[in-house]
Amino acid sequence: MNAKLKVMKQKYVIGIDISKSKLDCAVMDFEYKIQYEMIISNTEKGIGDFLKKIVKLLKTSNEELLICCENTGIYNRPLERICTKSEVLLWIEHPVKIKKAASDLRGKDDKKDARRIADYAVRYRDKSIAYEEPCEVIQKMNILTKSRNTLVVQKTALENQLREAKSHDRFEFTLLEESFSKALKVIKSSIKKIEDQLSVLIEKEQEIKQNKDLLTSIPGIGEQCAINFIISTNNFTSFDNAKHLACYAGVVPFKNQSGTIVKKERISKMANQKLKKLLHMSAMASIRSDKEIKAYFHRKVEQGKNKMSVLNAVRNKLVHRIIAVIKRKLPFLPKEEFLSIKNSNNICSLT
Repeated sequence: MNAKLKVMKQKYVIGIDISKSKLDCAVMDFEYKIQYEMIISNTEKGIGDFLKKIVKLLKTSNEELLICCENTGIYNRPLERICTKSEVLLWIEHPVKIKKAASDLRGKDDKKDARRIADYAVRYRDKSIAYEEPCEVIQKMNILTKSRNTLVVQKTALENQLREAKSHDRFEFTLLEESFSKALKVIKSSIKKIEDQLSVLIEKEQEIKQNKDLLTSIPGIGEQCAINFIISTNNFTSFDNAKHLACYAGVVPFKNQSGTIVKKERISKMANQKLKKLLHMSAMASIRSDKEIKAYFHRKVEQGKNKMSVLNAVRNKLVHRIIAVIKRKLPFLPKEEFLSIKNSNNICSLT
């Protein structure tokens, strides 16, 4: 989520429905009138030529255009690169928000989706968030981390199959071990190489290295969790406070009531699921290793609180600790140590 709120000075909105090979585009003015509709190739050249054509037809400039699209992962990359180079404001919105805001959901095709995206962008243009391209180092870290995750999943799948065969069928285990041993060696070697590449990248960037060291000073926060937080927050330039980051990571419960009907508070699924998963593992680790968190968890459970609710509160605490050490540029210290040297300027603690 590499974005900051920007003041709107645009005159036209381009709603784009993205697919693997093509983009359906709907150009709309602020009176909700469709000016042009086109289908272009999902390539940097195709998008660049389209923008030049639109600027010429509308007798406008790149600065007066607002492009809005849904987040489709890697298929967004050509559009992101061209908008960054051309200095065109790009707004990447969550698909669920656009769907829920649509006034007419009858029928569906790519052309209608492009119109709905354009309509959404015109209606909520004052809430637009401009996409900002991450720095090259963050992009490299992101690619390497994704590659590592893919290999870890493959490694886990092979090891699980071997373990089950070993405990239930020795004959199958013998055959699988012979087949999988070489593959596992290659995968483990590849994971090690990627981790070494990540370490070299981080060592070269002083600010990123400093932030990683600060995060790993928090009990329960491991290296992979720290790296993923740095990537997802563009090295902590995309979020102003802990509440926003906690919401993005999916650890904030929201009220669920209507009139006299009051239901249990639930966390939203509109979150970064990767960060949420890593925070869950970090919370489990902190309960085992951090005396403060362990005491807090058991105290709340003894009071009758639901274990998962308390665990989510621990995840939220970790997010607040993360923001605290980043803002203060000081490593984390437990409460007891903090109180014993509270007059020192070389500590940071958040309870």
